[in-house]
Amino acid sequence: MQVLVIARVKPGIPVEKVLPFVSAEAAQAWEFYASEQIRQMYYIADMSGAVMLWEGESVESIAEQVQKLPMVKEDILACEVLPLKPYTGYASLFTQQLGDE
Repeated sequence: MQVLVIARVKPGIPVEKVLPFVSAEAAQAWEFYASEQIRQMYYIADMSGAVMLWEGESVESIAEQVQKLPMVKEDILACEVLPLKPYTGYASLFTQQLGDE
């Protein structure tokens, strides 16, 4: 199962509280990446957080792993965990083309 995790720094958290955890956060994210749990990871362009594509057995198991991130443990990040499924909208294009023939 693939899950999109949007992790944002909580409003009102000063950068001085974030900076001490940057290295630990990167190290933990690397461990998840190396173990093929995080498949892709991007900063949000304004540097307010990150977006991660996770893979795992269930939404619950991934949410449990997200709780291990240092900035989540320190209550710096708020995470939205969104389960994904394949996009099936293309099927309507092919059905329409077949009907036109």
